[in-house]
Amino acid sequence: MSDRTRVSLNAPRARVLFVLIGLVSLLSACGLEPGGERALDDDDDDGGELDWFPVDFDVVWTGDILLADRALPALEAEGYLYPFEHLWELSSADYLIGNLEGPITTIETPHNPNQTWSYNALPAAAGALAEFGFDAMSLANNHLMDRGPQGVADTRSYLLDEGIEPFGAGSDAEEASVPLLFTTPFGVVAVVGMSETGTYVPQAGPGSTGSHTFSPARIQDSRTKAVSAGADYVIAFVHWGNNYDTVESIQQTRAQLFADAGFDLVIGHGAHVPQEVDIIDGMVVLYSLGNFTFGTEGRFDSSYPGYGLVARTVLGLSGIESIELQCILTDNDRVHYQPAPCPQDEAEEVLSQLGPWVEVTDGVGRVSP
Repeated sequence: MSDRTRVSLNAPRARVLFVLIGLVSLLSACGLEPGGERALDDDDDDGGELDWFPVDFDVVWTGDILLADRALPALEAEGYLYPFEHLWELSSADYLIGNLEGPITTIETPHNPNQTWSYNALPAAAGALAEFGFDAMSLANNHLMDRGPQGVADTRSYLLDEGIEPFGAGSDAEEASVPLLFTTPFGVVAVVGMSETGTYVPQAGPGSTGSHTFSPARIQDSRTKAVSAGADYVIAFVHWGNNYDTVESIQQTRAQLFADAGFDLVIGHGAHVPQEVDIIDGMVVLYSLGNFTFGTEGRFDSSYPGYGLVARTVLGLSGIESIELQCILTDNDRVHYQPAPCPQDEAEEVLSQLGPWVEVTDGVGRVSP
């Protein structure tokens, strides 16, 4: 984390550290060590396992998710957990967040008949996402309104029924701008979902459904609202960029706005392929994770092959301590709607192309904030 962020969040973080240091001392006095188990004494005969004191808290972030379209025959034949078969290790994350590309609703008629690609997933998708372990889903993307305002309302309802928190869009500007908040042993994390505006993606307004979209004022206001709600870390989870392309200058401009506003991290998606990693004024920017479990054929080629990224942010006593990147195979001609971890040689090639801030070791990329 940058010095700028440490100063702005110093008071709440100091309280967290004070409590944790005291707890470490107490555990040591009781024969426990952080991150491990106390050895059972002879008279500890209950046979139970003691809780571990956490040395870190990991949040896993995935790119675009669509359990529908060309994947539907496989989903109907094999079940909605079919796309996750090779990815189950990710479900052990302390907190798991993805981007839901398209509404979950039984409405099948496109809201905008002139839209080239328009999707909806059936309600079974929400149950599968919950069973896999997702805790939250951003709705801020260009397929939000594929089934209109009712489709957005249905999506939020189905997710909430399954215990998944939707964020980044809503029935009005107030609902759309509410940050996702969750508590960790090392402080409160706020996640702000935002997207570009477009022909089919309106900014939510007074009484009108839409996304929480980019503007300098909304970026600054989002961080202010998050900190006012008690956040110690504020992360932007954003949908931007051209499909199957490199980073645009407008993405870089917006990334600078997030840095200027005091955000701790920006994680992007929307291009369907990985994009480079950068650090701006001490703030890490993952421009695009690419796809996760995305049920279309895709338009991959030799210039932009079918790979995606999964990001793992590790929180500890010193804040956001590391960011790890894992490569996954997402070309459905190859994986048949079942993405899987990349072989090590492919992973190292993909990760090495993300820029100088990424250190690649044994097929895993690491970025140190």
